[in-house]
Amino acid sequence: MSLRRKLVLSIVCVALLTFLLGGALVYFRAIDKIDTEMEAAIAVGTRIAANAVDDVEEITNAEKRFELLVKDFDGDRHLQALVVKPDGTISKRSRLAEPHERIPDWFYRLFAGRDRRSIVPLPTVFDDFGHFELEANARNEISEVWGEAITTLMILSVSTLFISGAVYWIIGGALRPLERLASAFERVGQSSEPNYVAESGPEEFLRVYRAFNRMVERRNRTEAMNRKLHEQLLGVQEEERADIARDLHDDIGPFLFNVDVEAASIMKLRDEGRYDLIAARVTSIREGVRHMQAHVRGILSRLRPAALLDLGLEDALDNLVQSWRLRHPAIEISMSFDTPPLNSELEDTIFRIVQEALNNAVRHGAPGRIDLTVRHVGPSVEVRIADDGRGISDDSARGFGILGMRERVALHDGSLDIKSNARDSGITVTATLRAAQLHDA
Repeated sequence: MSLRRKLVLSIVCVALLTFLLGGALVYFRAIDKIDTEMEAAIAVGTRIAANAVDDVEEITNAEKRFELLVKDFDGDRHLQALVVKPDGTISKRSRLAEPHERIPDWFYRLFAGRDRRSIVPLPTVFDDFGHFELEANARNEISEVWGEAITTLMILSVSTLFISGAVYWIIGGALRPLERLASAFERVGQSSEPNYVAESGPEEFLRVYRAFNRMVERRNRTEAMNRKLHEQLLGVQEEERADIARDLHDDIGPFLFNVDVEAASIMKLRDEGRYDLIAARVTSIREGVRHMQAHVRGILSRLRPAALLDLGLEDALDNLVQSWRLRHPAIEISMSFDTPPLNSELEDTIFRIVQEALNNAVRHGAPGRIDLTVRHVGPSVEVRIADDGRGISDDSARGFGILGMRERVALHDGSLDIKSNARDSGITVTATLRAAQLHDA
């Protein structure tokens, strides 16, 4: 059941309960009113009857006077005069006024209550004809109550219907902003496009709309960032694949070719019986295998730094530097390391920053020298990679690798600075990480 229907149903139930309580109050008030009216009517009728026969000396025809006394009450709304003979039979009865409208018997029985009859004492001259009684009849009074009840019921019914309709309309208007918000949530779940809601309406809903629009805006920014990161990841993966393929082709390929040539020469020397020359060929093969093992370790260090970090950040960086030295012996790479033990997340971040910076320097700068420094400066750890290459272009500065470094540093509340050296000779990459990240808990 909708909230609107629940609210309207609750109000209708309250209205019905109020109606029942009002009916109970009307009933007891009517009972009290009828009792009061009947008692007052009997009292007034008794005085009227007594006054009508108080001049007993002037009575010449008692029977005729008795009959006139009864007729005096004809048409009375509440009282009926009776002449009851000594044997209990009623000889004369006045005519009661008819109610203005007919009432149901069940309604009459509901209010009639007890019988109200009073014997009016008359002079003894009337004793031979019986005694005089006044009987209160509440039918006319109950008829008035019936008319009032019908009017009250009509007013309450119309009021209830009007209030229910007004409440339904008002609540509908008040809840319409929620329907707009629900539709907006549904659109957000079905579409990746921005789905803002108009910031209009009551102040309470304006705050909800503003919060919703801020949520949508944050979601859009997050999705855009995720798409950018996904593209960055794909780009990095493609670059890494190309780099590995180039390493395999340029570094491993020649050694494999050399091993194949040396192995073929060994077979030829064996067939020719020149066994004294085989040892030199085996030594050459072993040297080629050692070179290939070193290159493979370098590739693995780039793919899986966690295994190297288990030995410590300094050893991991040293292995990384050695792999670059083997691949590019013409580049002089130096390393200085002076920092206390770091937590695993920070070590991984530093390793990735150094890895990316070295990769960018070699690929884009063609340097002759690279200096790597990792040191503890005050409350921070500073990672500095400086080269003397050609510098960095605008496209490279906006590349995925540098974006990745900035995001890694930002995760540790640090800063990354990339600037050209003096006389445009190479660049310096400096990453500073906050002291809160230094030690393991």
